[in-house]
Amino acid sequence: MVQISQTEEDIKISIELNRLVTRKPDVVLLPQYLKFNNPPIFFERHLAQEIDEMASFCRIFKNEARIVLVKKEKGFWPEMFQKLDKEALQQKRLEIADLIVERNKKRDEKALERYENKRRAEIEKEIKRETAMRERVKQFQENSVRETLVVDVRKETNAATKPDPLQYAPSSVAASRLATPLMRPPMSSVRGSGRITVSFTSQHKRTTPKRESQASMEKAYAAAGGPNPNVQSPMESLDE
Repeated sequence: MVQISQTEEDIKISIELNRLVTRKPDVVLLPQYLKFNNPPIFFERHLAQEIDEMASFCRIFKNEARIVLVKKEKGFWPEMFQKLDKEALQQKRLEIADLIVERNKKRDEKALERYENKRRAEIEKEIKRETAMRERVKQFQENSVRETLVVDVRKETNAATKPDPLQYAPSSVAASRLATPLMRPPMSSVRGSGRITVSFTSQHKRTTPKRESQASMEKAYAAAGGPNPNVQSPMESLDE
């Protein structure tokens, strides 16, 4: 079902959709031509007057498609569509097909031109970015070389202006201090090596009592044919 209405400014066409639209319909809007193709729905008309194809549009809703044709000149049209016979309609379709092909070609050329312009702009932007980066690197290198030269010049200047101690004679006070020898006290003589003799005027004798076990051992040893127990042992002599 198709409903058509017009005002002084536009023509509204409502096309009922008996099923959900699963793909984008083929809509063609030309100054004096209209086509809506969404199988099995096909709607085509040749307009009596011209419309503003750029301002006109088509909206797809759940149950209908709404087409708004904006008139190039405001006012009511006595006849909105042309009445053509079969041969004239066939001729118009051929003309429209050629016109669509030409317009698509121009549209593709414009799209290609926009793409080339965008690509050229991106290339120029990249070139500018790389150039700026190289300039920054070059400036950094120049600054580094300049700073190195400044440091070298400062070192040479400091080395040239540093006073030479051999070129300046010491003052009288310094000369007197340098000429005056250091007086140190004489060192005490070192005691020579010698021998010390110690003599005791009286003898000291202390008797150490024997152990019972030692006495019994000596007696047993003497009975067995050993030396006389009365003879002093080395230990007794040492104790004395």
